[in-house]
Amino acid sequence: MHRAFGKNLSAYRKSRGLTQKSLGERTGVSRTYISRLERGRGNPTFATVMRLAKTLDIDAGFLFFGIR
Repeated sequence: MHRAFGKNLSAYRKSRGLTQKSLGERTGVSRTYISRLERGRGNPTFATVMRLAKTLDIDAGFLFFGIR
């Protein structure tokens, strides 16, 4: 996965006051998987990206490209 995705995921998660564990619980994925994504070591499915974006209340594109 592209490193920007992980950095953006981490930034949006933290800006919402969520831990990796709480984000994982809300999206149905493990804390370990959230950690891997944030380190750029995972490849989420489209469905996972959409769940993350919905939970963070952002457009899915922001996870890939950030806010311009």
